[in-house]
Amino acid sequence: MRPPVLLAVAAAVSLAACSRKDGDAKRAQPDAREVATPEVAASAAAVAVPSAPKQCEHGVLADQCTRCNPDLVAVFKELGDWCDQHGVPESQCLKCNPKLRFDAPVVKAAGAPAEPWCKEHAAPEAKCTKCNPKLIAKFIAAGDFCREHGYPESVCPYCHPEKVKAAGHELPAFPEPGTKVRLASAETERKAGIETVRAESRPFARSIEVVGQLQFDQNRLSRLSARGEARVTEVKVDIGDAVKRGQPLVVLSSGPVGGAQSRLAAGKARLEAAQAAREREQALLASGISSRRDVEQAGTEAAAAKAEQDAARAELRAAGAGDAGSGGRYALTAPFDGTVVAREAAVGRAVGQGDILVEVADLRTVWAVLDVPEEQASAVRPGQRVTLRVEGSGEVREGRVCRVAAAVDPQTRAVRVRVDLPNRDGALRGGAFVRATIELAAPRAAVLVPRGAVQRAQGHEFVFVRTGPGQYEPVSVQLGSRTADAVEVAGGLAAGTEIVTTGAFLLKTEILKDSIGAGCADGH
Repeated sequence: MRPPVLLAVAAAVSLAACSRKDGDAKRAQPDAREVATPEVAASAAAVAVPSAPKQCEHGVLADQCTRCNPDLVAVFKELGDWCDQHGVPESQCLKCNPKLRFDAPVVKAAGAPAEPWCKEHAAPEAKCTKCNPKLIAKFIAAGDFCREHGYPESVCPYCHPEKVKAAGHELPAFPEPGTKVRLASAETERKAGIETVRAESRPFARSIEVVGQLQFDQNRLSRLSARGEARVTEVKVDIGDAVKRGQPLVVLSSGPVGGAQSRLAAGKARLEAAQAAREREQALLASGISSRRDVEQAGTEAAAAKAEQDAARAELRAAGAGDAGSGGRYALTAPFDGTVVAREAAVGRAVGQGDILVEVADLRTVWAVLDVPEEQASAVRPGQRVTLRVEGSGEVREGRVCRVAAAVDPQTRAVRVRVDLPNRDGALRGGAFVRATIELAAPRAAVLVPRGAVQRAQGHEFVFVRTGPGQYEPVSVQLGSRTADAVEVAGGLAAGTEIVTTGAFLLKTEILKDSIGAGCADGH
């Protein structure tokens, strides 16, 4: 339903009606629009209603009464604000909504008074289906009804909280004050499986919960790849194998490597011959048989042979091959003690530069890389205690923040935080997802409740307090930090209060029966 007629429109129609009643008396007077200055006109537009609104004999605002001003009927009907049953605007129908009041309208900037407001339910009184359930059928027929929350869609305070704020009001309290749930008997309570605990006060550290992923220690992870075109001729290891530093992992065959190996062998032979010739010339020079020039020439030959050998050796190392090997065959070896964590090599496979064949990792330490939302990252610092729970296995480990990234990830808007975890038993695996609790401050006394006790509905969080046998009362709470199984209650609940854990969701459905339809039951 569209909003009721604005006062400016009503006043315009009322003025037209009055002018017809006054007849010539009005025409004898000068037209105010002809003599008013722009300043006066602007002032008149800003003040569209009198400061002290008057009621007519029918109990509504005099300038909006359709009985005093019949010309307003068409205007209200055009705006969809009309009660056909009682012949008055819906926004003025006291029979449909006895709680309506017209003694204190609120003036809007445009000059229109705000509708009388139901503060209890944060909706205009004329459209409050909580106070007047008879209106529900009408709004449903008009296609203006929020089944999730039980209000007209156009004024639903939960779907449109901005309208409540603009009207200067707050969202309705939930659960409503005085709400209670009573079970028929102790047997009903037992069959419902209701279980309770007492809220406890104990030391609790302010913390945040984040998610992340385990990674191999990137400082002890090696991805061995081909550095040129080659073919795999032998694979000596598989995933999970423990390897030692220098151990051959994959054997490759490469034409360019074969050429370098040949040049290395030739260089070695030439160097050996040149060194022998230099030593012989030096001996002949000492005997006076050879000249110094012959000795120098032999030295030059030896230096050239060594340069050729060094060039061939450098070429082999660039290809990932060592000095050993011939015929173009060479092996990729483990750079340190570790475990094979990935293998792509297969015998006969042709590979090119950069193709990764084997990955070796030192599993004695793994990294937990956590994503901390940027709005919380400023509170995270190296040295803070972290408790991690590995998804799937349920493994729980403790560590401390080691590194905090200096930049925010542009994709996730999160800051990367690293925790180093000992892993000598090998139970932690790379790629596993983790949930982490980062303690931001020293422990302090706090009231804690199990996470399952806290329910959420219509923008509010609450717990059920047991007030007697089979009697429960929903109590709104303000929550603080959370752990994997507990929530800090920052306000609304005292330590020692008996609250419901198992069965809390069932009790919530009892207080939401009027609006359980499309998704109100969003408990934790």
